[in-house]
Amino acid sequence: MEPGLERVLRGLQETAERMKDFRFEVSDEYRSLLLRLEAHPMNQSGSDKTAVFQGQRAYKKSFHDVRLLTDNP
Repeated sequence: MEPGLERVLRGLQETAERMKDFRFEVSDEYRSLLLRLEAHPMNQSGSDKTAVFQGQRAYKKSFHDVRLLTDNP
C-alpha cells in the first residue's frame, strides 16, 4: 500500500475511534427551532422541491468556466 494512502487510512481509523466517545448537546431553544423548521410545509415529504434542484444546478454551473489562477501564467 502506498505510504500516503496508509497514512490517510490510519488517520481515519484514529478519528473514528475518537468519535465513538464524542457527544455534543444542543440547547432547548435550538432544538425547538429545528422542530419548527422540520414541520414547515415546504419541508414535508411530497412538497415541490423544484426550486431546490434548480438552485443546485445553477450553483454547479457557476463553476463550469472557473480556471485556477497560478503564480506562473
